[in-house]
Amino acid sequence: MINGNWEIKISTQGRVDIAKQAMAYLHEYAPRIRAIRIKAREKVPLELDWTSRNNYPVNSEVVLKHVQKGGNYGIAHPSGLSCAIDGDTPKIRAAALSLGDTMEWNTGTPGHYCEVFLIKDAPIGNIPLVDGAYIRGKGGQNLGPGSIHPNGNVYGAELLHLVPPVMVTKAELLEVFRSFIVGTEKLDNAPKSTHKGQNAPASLLMKDLVDVASFKQIGSAYQGSHPVHGSETGSNFRVDLDQNVWHCFRHGTGGGPLQWIAVSTGVISCEESVPGKVKGDLFWEVIAAAHNQYGLSYEALVKALGGN
Repeated sequence: MINGNWEIKISTQGRVDIAKQAMAYLHEYAPRIRAIRIKAREKVPLELDWTSRNNYPVNSEVVLKHVQKGGNYGIAHPSGLSCAIDGDTPKIRAAALSLGDTMEWNTGTPGHYCEVFLIKDAPIGNIPLVDGAYIRGKGGQNLGPGSIHPNGNVYGAELLHLVPPVMVTKAELLEVFRSFIVGTEKLDNAPKSTHKGQNAPASLLMKDLVDVASFKQIGSAYQGSHPVHGSETGSNFRVDLDQNVWHCFRHGTGGGPLQWIAVSTGVISCEESVPGKVKGDLFWEVIAAAHNQYGLSYEALVKALGGN
């Protein structure tokens, strides 16, 4: 017994394996969710600015190595378009699961669980529920599977239910928890530093995303070698600054800033940049890549790039 609760025992390698499984699954089915490093056997983030800068892809080697060295990790929701529920009472858990069969794991206190959801329409913040539970969205985080509770229990050791997180509207989520809400929503309550991204462009327009200094000008367009895969002719890439679009003559593909960021950060290849390609969870992979590349907040990126 630990603190009056039965200990959920598991080997060190066992808890790392749990973390690996959860990280891989979240990366595949919910890339908009991010990971942060947490102090060993605690719930306190190691770094400031974890809602805007110091967060990582959920399958990050940085986070995994931290876990392998004994640290904990948290799942965070910088965009506010995902959240986790503290299923700390049977009624709250039942309300969460009434929305569908979603990803879930046990927390450190026996009988407590965490359920994950994706939000399809509007950011959700942190909302206090009865008995100290929370809806944890933008500005919030929960310990991930494989982490160790201060009482010694391992998250995900009793239950690690790996199914894709259910997608709901914000209104649908709030409706099922209406009778449990005891406070107002806060969209971001995490500590911040004064850091600004060193690699951030002046804007997320093509004129600031592509260096055309060596290109040949043709009206409002500039033509030169493709910045990513190069060119045998030196003229297989055109960017029109007035139209805010680009085109690759080698592959017959192109798009606007969103598609260019997807290609330039390696989320998709140039030949994949066709209309309608960057949507759904792939959109969030691009947002995450842009966040890592430029140090800009999720909120700023989503506002500038939209969801198309």
